[in-house]
Amino acid sequence: MMIKFKKSNLPYLLISLLFSLMLFFNVNSQNVSQFFSSNSTYQEALQNVPVTLEYDSDEYFVHGFDTTVSVRLSSANRIQLDREADEDTRTFSVVADLNGLSTGTHEVKLQTRNLQSSIYASMEPQTISVTIEKKETKSFEVTPVVSNGVEENGIQVDSLATDPSMIEITTGEETMQQISQVIASVDATQLVGEEDTVRTQVQALNANGEALPIQANPQTVTVSFKVERSSKQVALEPKQEGTVPASVQRYTIELDQTLATIRGTSATIDGIDTIEVPVNISNITEPVSRQVDIPIDNGIEINPVATTARITPVFRSSDSSSSKGSSTTTSQTTSSTTKGTTTSITTEETTTNSESTTASTN
Repeated sequence: MMIKFKKSNLPYLLISLLFSLMLFFNVNSQNVSQFFSSNSTYQEALQNVPVTLEYDSDEYFVHGFDTTVSVRLSSANRIQLDREADEDTRTFSVVADLNGLSTGTHEVKLQTRNLQSSIYASMEPQTISVTIEKKETKSFEVTPVVSNGVEENGIQVDSLATDPSMIEITTGEETMQQISQVIASVDATQLVGEEDTVRTQVQALNANGEALPIQANPQTVTVSFKVERSSKQVALEPKQEGTVPASVQRYTIELDQTLATIRGTSATIDGIDTIEVPVNISNITEPVSRQVDIPIDNGIEINPVATTARITPVFRSSDSSSSKGSSTTTSQTTSSTTKGTTTSITTEETTTNSESTTASTN
């Protein structure tokens, strides 16, 4: 009778054992995955995985924590591992659960959520430090400031203004008491031109000038500025360029403008006293007038930007003309006139293909 009883219940025993094994593996799936992953050749190291905080954001303000962690994934399933390694297809997240914690600083253990059972994850760091404060919001006036090399670059700011001029700052109660000023900082290198606007972020500083953790609404403001730059007058001198025809002995070059005004930072204009204006005289065999641009470096303004050059060739006399194939060298002298700057170019001839002569004395 006993034997018959055992045989008749054998299917039920097998079914019960099967369900027990399924429950066991379901409850301990993470440990089983970790065991098999130790022998796996598939691993992925993920950097800068965001940390999600779970807390009552309406009541508390949290700061002072690492926003990202490094995660190493291991699995025998290559397809699932690649899916979790890709940010676009990733299903898991790293979470710090702060629910139930009071105000103050706490060390919180990190967890993974929605990670596939076939994948094992290890994090670095495994915990983060967070500071929890009661949340508070106030309005502050934004002060525009210019930083980094204003004096060195010779920049004088006439006016600065922000839009909007008032913003809302949200932070913790204790942090709110430390706010000394709210600023919109503009780097001096951004001040290009005399009048413009720059979009910049807002910062809250304590009495020591240190940035405080805040949420600003809006996070950025528009800073409008007017800049006064240094200016000076410089001399303009013509600089002859090009090929001198064989029939021309020299050129006189007269500029309509002998002075120009340049504007820029002190560092860029202090070393400039004279600007050479290139004048091309190639193939000029009669008096002409040409408009020429005045060259200037980037970051410097000049007035005027161009001038007129009057070019007059002085021809060789017939008895001193050179034979074909002669080469010339030029020397330049500059003299001032009442109208402008006149440059005289004298050409000295060197005969390269001449016949030798013999002089006899009686």
